[in-house]
Amino acid sequence: MNPTGALQQQFPLSPRKFWKKIFSRLIGFFIIALLFGGLTLIPLYAIISTGPSEANSTNLTVMLVAIVAGLILYFLMILPYAWYIKTYIKRYYYAGEENFITIKKGVFTPAEIHVQWQKIQDVYVDQDLLDRIMGLYDVHIASATAASGIEAHIDGVDQVAAEGLKQFLLNKVSGAGRNNNPSQAQPMSGQTTAPQLQVSAIKLSEEISSNVYPLSSTWVAIRLIGCIVSPFLYWAFIIFIIGAQLAKDIPSDYYWVYFLGYFAISALSAIVHIVFLFLWRKNYAFNFTPENIYYRQGTIALSEKHMPYSSIQDVTVQQSFLERIVGLAKVRIENAAQAQVIQTRRGAMPIFAGVMIQGISLADANKITNILKSTVLGKNTSQYGL
Repeated sequence: MNPTGALQQQFPLSPRKFWKKIFSRLIGFFIIALLFGGLTLIPLYAIISTGPSEANSTNLTVMLVAIVAGLILYFLMILPYAWYIKTYIKRYYYAGEENFITIKKGVFTPAEIHVQWQKIQDVYVDQDLLDRIMGLYDVHIASATAASGIEAHIDGVDQVAAEGLKQFLLNKVSGAGRNNNPSQAQPMSGQTTAPQLQVSAIKLSEEISSNVYPLSSTWVAIRLIGCIVSPFLYWAFIIFIIGAQLAKDIPSDYYWVYFLGYFAISALSAIVHIVFLFLWRKNYAFNFTPENIYYRQGTIALSEKHMPYSSIQDVTVQQSFLERIVGLAKVRIENAAQAQVIQTRRGAMPIFAGVMIQGISLADANKITNILKSTVLGKNTSQYGL
């Protein structure tokens, strides 16, 4: 087991992390156990079946044996997995050292990553659905390497620890290379706040935030129309394919049933899309602070990002064909962390790690870009974060 560092003692993993990991696998294990129990029915029935007169007792015996077999397999999967998670949490280690952050994790294939403070592109906090239910947060750091997107995160902390870790990381990133005082390299176990460093701040000519540049009503209306129209088109295509195969066998008198089903499932899908759109709109926010760019988005799962100005690589104003027609645009702010990937069940997938300000007019998009060009891109930003 790794020794616990000062940073980990101050901002420890939550005990709820164990239960979150267990709950995330319960349904999958149950399905496997159910399939296994079902597969035992056929051979068991063939073995113990003796004749028609004993059919009822045979069926009951077969069902009981299948249920017992499924339960045994279920616990044989749950118990080793619970041991694995316990061991994983015990060996989880992270420490903020003088020049870099160290994160170690893993049981059978342990991984260890060290990221220099000055190489960190942004810091962000996110939650998936189970995290929101259980009050857990994941704190990520991103550099320009793919490994940081996979390994460089501290997952399973409560809200207080997440805020503390985020502030500590942002302070270290902002102060990298200018404060080498060992007493500030790590927080002491008795501290309640992250060390504060004196950092030069960006002075913007005006406020840039989602309060000043909110999502345009035109943008919302276009997205709303898309949420309504796209499910009807999608299900029309699916039902057309199915109906073409079954048209010969279905009397025309029953066509109204399929139309009603099509309308019901399309309307339900549209309602779900609309709900997710308004949840996203409610959670969408950004603010250009003197220290970094704050960006939040998500529906059920939320993500909060803090991008230092010095990590900005380029700023782009983009318009789709429809946006050109209605006079809207978006500002795409990119950093080197866009090269990172995340691991999913389908494999490694690249993600956009920058900031996307959307739903604003072309004039506002150009205005924000010009402010960034004159204030950030046109100057030596080594004094602003890295």
